[in-house]
Amino acid sequence: MTEEQFDAVIIGAGFSGIYQLIHLRKLGLKCKLVEAGSDLGGTWYWNRYPGARVDSDVPSYEFSLPELWKGWSWTQKFPGWQELQSYFAYVGEKMDLRKDCRFDTTVKSAHWDDRLHVWHVTGEGRNGIYKASARYLISCTGFASKPYTPEYKGLDTFKGLAMHTARWPAGCETAGKRIGVIGTGASGVQVIQALGPNATNLTVFQRAPNTAMPMRPYAINKQIQDHYKPVYEQLFEKLSNTFFGFAYEPIYRPMKKDTPEERQAVFEELWDIGGFHFWLANYMDMFLDQACNDEIYAFWRKKVCERVKDPVKRELLAPEVQPYPIGCKNPSLEQNFYEVCDRDNIEIIDVKATPILEVTPTGVKTSAKEIDLDILIFATGWDSHIGSILDIDIRGLDGETIGDHWGGKDGVKTYLGITVDNFPNFFFLYGPQAPTSLCNGPACAEVQAAWVAKTVDGLRQKGVTKFAPTAQATQAFKDHIEELSKATLLPKVASFWMGANIPGKRVEAYNYSGGLKGYKRELAEEADRGYPGFLRDALRQT
Repeated sequence: MTEEQFDAVIIGAGFSGIYQLIHLRKLGLKCKLVEAGSDLGGTWYWNRYPGARVDSDVPSYEFSLPELWKGWSWTQKFPGWQELQSYFAYVGEKMDLRKDCRFDTTVKSAHWDDRLHVWHVTGEGRNGIYKASARYLISCTGFASKPYTPEYKGLDTFKGLAMHTARWPAGCETAGKRIGVIGTGASGVQVIQALGPNATNLTVFQRAPNTAMPMRPYAINKQIQDHYKPVYEQLFEKLSNTFFGFAYEPIYRPMKKDTPEERQAVFEELWDIGGFHFWLANYMDMFLDQACNDEIYAFWRKKVCERVKDPVKRELLAPEVQPYPIGCKNPSLEQNFYEVCDRDNIEIIDVKATPILEVTPTGVKTSAKEIDLDILIFATGWDSHIGSILDIDIRGLDGETIGDHWGGKDGVKTYLGITVDNFPNFFFLYGPQAPTSLCNGPACAEVQAAWVAKTVDGLRQKGVTKFAPTAQATQAFKDHIEELSKATLLPKVASFWMGANIPGKRVEAYNYSGGLKGYKRELAEEADRGYPGFLRDALRQT
């Protein structure tokens, strides 16, 4: 089979992959973007479950390129999956992206050729085997592209319909059904809201309560957006220079310097605004000081308890004893989640107290009883940050696999959350040890993709054909990631941020927790200093 030759192969057609493709093409590189789905969108190609909606608001959640935002208008402040798919279709057409994409193809392997300084990439899909080679391999699979489904005993015997929210089947009828939902993360909250009112009964299997916050969505029209578009360039410039990649910042002054009355007023204002303001525009001490965190949780609990009449459900959804530091495990945005859970046809089961023993042909059996179900929904999240990268047989110098490299005693090690030693010319975006889960996705992706494009351009101008970080620089950055994390309350929580949601996965810091603006500064410093953390080489002319 003929191997197509490119300057860069990009894996994944979400925000990261699209932005990377656009900017590398502008530099004159010949690129191929390979995507497992049938169209652009990344996670938003797959997310089609009832109620699926992004929890970042627009225009923060879109590309910053003027040639795109000038011609696009949203209808919702927090767009649903259908509108997001329409947006990606618009982006694809406007930028003529599909000519450089290969869809319905899953990358299976990528092997470094140290003689030619290229990657050999193999994919499989609807149109058979695909082979390509490229100087640069750029993984843009993101942190949420490998769905995780627990391996419950008997799952294969279930006679009803079972699915993960990330792989929702077309034409699935849910009204009048007996439904079980395992998990109360973002997709769990949204699917429970959507399905609960019309289900005969819905059973929520909850491991830990979600400290969900009010979304407060509303419709927006073209006139309103056109009014604000003259300041969009300043807005997008601001996003990459804030801590969390949004148009607002946390409160940096010590929380205890404000009086109790002043603190309560801050909480009320942020709660009323909605979105992530109560989380990410609150006092930074939420993430640093347990006593401050406790006070913020008490306010949150009071607000939730006002909405849940059933005392048993109230304690399950908003426990008197704080289950974990609020804001240190990904909170979701909700619209009427607590009112839906309070309905008589909704049951909430604490699977820590009464664990799931097995899935039966007719439902789910816990240690207390068996629940009959027609539909079983796994809202169980992702093998995040590294799962989709490890699924590919990536081999660097001396044939070492990325799995072996990260499977040692020190765990995952990267340099700058973009590269890894022993794997030349391999870049990854929105993955491990970048701001990723602690940041607005498009803002993080654009910062990283811009750095990769600038770096690749410089390498090409200087004739460098092999570029990889040193082991020393990589270890130092790993230590830096751990230090940043340990300065917060994040390690106290068993979250997917720490890898704790996947059995057998190493629990460690998978995110850069120093903020997007700090991360952007570190990337810029590396480039400005001439990339001191990297080894470089050039092919010898024969």
